[in-house]
Amino acid sequence: MSRSPVTTTTRDRPPGPPGVQLRTVRGLMTDAPGFLTSMRDRYGPLVLVPLGPRTMYLLSDPEAIGDVLIASAPRFDSDILGNAAANGSGQAPLARLLGRGLLTSIGQQHRKQRKLLQPLFHRQRVAGYVDAFADIAEQRVAGWTDGARLDMLAEMIELTMAVVTRTIFDVSLDSDVSYAVRTALPRNDGPLRWTLVPGGEVLSRLPLPSNRQFLRGRNRLYTVVHQLIAERRSNGADGTDLLSMLIQARDQDTGEPMDDEQVRDEVLTLLMAGHDTTANSLAWALHLLATNPAMAEQVHIEVDQVLGGRLPAFADMPALPWTRAVFAEALRIYPPVWMVARRALAEHTVLGTRVPANATVAMSPWVVHRDPRWWPDPERFAPQRWVERFPDGSTDNLTATALSPDRPRFSYFPFGGGPRQCIGNEFAQLEGAVVLATLARDWRVEPVAGHTTHPQAKIIVRPRGGLPLRVVARHR
Repeated sequence: MSRSPVTTTTRDRPPGPPGVQLRTVRGLMTDAPGFLTSMRDRYGPLVLVPLGPRTMYLLSDPEAIGDVLIASAPRFDSDILGNAAANGSGQAPLARLLGRGLLTSIGQQHRKQRKLLQPLFHRQRVAGYVDAFADIAEQRVAGWTDGARLDMLAEMIELTMAVVTRTIFDVSLDSDVSYAVRTALPRNDGPLRWTLVPGGEVLSRLPLPSNRQFLRGRNRLYTVVHQLIAERRSNGADGTDLLSMLIQARDQDTGEPMDDEQVRDEVLTLLMAGHDTTANSLAWALHLLATNPAMAEQVHIEVDQVLGGRLPAFADMPALPWTRAVFAEALRIYPPVWMVARRALAEHTVLGTRVPANATVAMSPWVVHRDPRWWPDPERFAPQRWVERFPDGSTDNLTATALSPDRPRFSYFPFGGGPRQCIGNEFAQLEGAVVLATLARDWRVEPVAGHTTHPQAKIIVRPRGGLPLRVVARHR
């Protein structure tokens, strides 16, 4: 594999398109991942992308990404607009929904909250959710009909919503809180969709219909979550669900609990990050299996051999490497969070270029995951990259290539990295593997004739207009 470029001189400006152009605006609004991939292909691993008064550096070199996310992490923060730092409002783009939760908080507040929440995601605790993952998946597919055409994105949203409502609130899918989360927010992301568009900060504040609908939905969510917090506090919050544990949590230094607003913000962060991203990843994985039946057959071979007709358990995970590889490969091709961005707090040198203070450094898993330097035949769905052999014992030229010790760490980062890496990454990976194994036990999926699936990148990468697939019972 090619290594990262070595720089010996320092420059003030990397290559990139000259000034804000209609092509740039159109590319960012219609197909931002594809546009940024073309910028990488044309200009190299560091590209200056003009966004009017804002400056964005597109970084796609894995070693330099590791420097920004880990080695030099204190020199950057995630508040890419600088609003939270300027006025303490916490108004980074996602903060309009998630407040000052773990995903949107910065600096000392973020470090404090991550330390407080980390025990909720210890591996042993997450392993305890596997039975719930399998039970909920089995219940969801029990309503499927052989040969039915289903919107698989909608199916996976319902399934993952059931998972988060049980694990966070210990309530059923037909509860008020599930209904509120499913129906409150518009699927076009409201004001959040303007984040990368020149002038987006102004557009996000205009009284546009989608912006108003978004804010009304957010307020409904706030009301429902505050009601649940009040109920748990009145009952002593002695449950094992995540909401009860958030209320029970105490700062290790001061012994102070979180106030209701902080609990609410963390709950919303777990809700939104814990179901929408995983639902889309599962839908994409099923789409890839439907359009690659030979790869799907390997899943069925493995699941039949390991499970023998029962539901998967945590102890089965080491024996299901191909199923886990399918989910890992789906995350490579369609990373749900397709962009990670940091704001430079001071001038910093990246690949021999002086990046000024307050500039945005954008790092796209979508772009890096499609770099042929690290991923031979990068557009191809090939779970064998992640295993030593196929379940049937065979190998090919892509087998185990993702396991090579020469592959840079940040050539694959669907969950980000460093001190802001997704705290629920193990939760999501376990959920993905368990759900896929449960579905594959009894069903296979096929594409719908005449339908073409197109990815649409807003805050996350979704299939545009849903994802119709046909479900076929394996045991008839």
